[in-house]
Amino acid sequence: FDPNRFLFDREVNSNIQQQLHYRKGKLYGRDKEETLITDTFCRVTRGKSEALFIGGYSGSGKSMLVDTVRVQVKNVGGYVIKHKFDETPHHRPLMGVILAINHLCSIIKARLTPMSLVEVARTLSEEFGDVDLPLLARLLPNVCQLSPDIRSEAPYSSPLQDEAAIDTMNLRSICFTLVRFMRVVSSPRRPVMLFLDDLQWADEDALEVVHSILSDTMGSCIFFVGSYRDNEVSEGHAMFELMDKLENSGVPKTKVSLTGLCQEDLNVMISDALCLYPRICKPLSDIVFQKTNGGPLFVLEFMQSLLGRGVLQYSLDQKRWVWNENIIRSEEVTNNVLYLLSSKMNDLPGNARTILKVMACFGTSV
Repeated sequence: FDPNRFLFDREVNSNIQQQLHYRKGKLYGRDKEETLITDTFCRVTRGKSEALFIGGYSGSGKSMLVDTVRVQVKNVGGYVIKHKFDETPHHRPLMGVILAINHLCSIIKARLTPMSLVEVARTLSEEFGDVDLPLLARLLPNVCQLSPDIRSEAPYSSPLQDEAAIDTMNLRSICFTLVRFMRVVSSPRRPVMLFLDDLQWADEDALEVVHSILSDTMGSCIFFVGSYRDNEVSEGHAMFELMDKLENSGVPKTKVSLTGLCQEDLNVMISDALCLYPRICKPLSDIVFQKTNGGPLFVLEFMQSLLGRGVLQYSLDQKRWVWNENIIRSEEVTNNVLYLLSSKMNDLPGNARTILKVMACFGTSV
């Protein structure tokens, strides 16, 4: 499909360090999973909420798989909201879910025409009435953007700025309010995709909100996608309780587990990166597979480390990538990508390492 990638006589600037050329947006070895997530979303657009759980170790490509359907959601007029749970001590999972739904208000404001916004504001007023509208605005301050008639009693613009205000509401009240809101803003014409990443760090309250929204039988149209590191969750985790609750509530759910790439898919990936025919780079890809077990992120970091250390080089004479198989085969590599990442960070200057440590204290918000 792209013959220019494999032309050995193409012009190469000798003053520029050559880089590996992975195909942008290409998800290798996940055709079956891509079809599954697309089919699930198509069912949601018919008016039935569904849940999809994606398990896999860190770096297995869970987020990239979800990205393949996000464009489709937007193309049909739907909304995509996302939150990544955090392991840091100050993290409150419930607040993260509320923050994601609060952001949905801003997305709706930006996407809808003035006439459509008037209709949304009217429906919200009918659903909540004068008494409950201030409560909704207190929980989701950005809802005030949808109508000049909606005003919050609280003077803040984000739930995170006044967590005490949220603490005054019990979980049942929060769930009921969010269910009613999602009932208004979601529909088969405008489905909402809620993507929650790193579910292994979610708690019972956050997942109870998800269950309440998905199990609503009065018109909500939600495509829930939750990803998690399956090697970091035990049998009693709240996520598995959510799966059981969804099943008991009649909400369709699908579970996918991502593993490493097979040797054939890995060979295609490296073939693209080196702009060489698969048969030429197969000896290299076989060694890389042995070292990484096909973990996508592990492969990327391992190849980059070979490039950084000059074991993998671009030959200006041959106009192609060359490598020393014996040296690569003798590489001592641990069974996960953390070794490569930590080695890369240890090679940074001292002040850069200090900055990374400080940034890590802020969690995924960085």
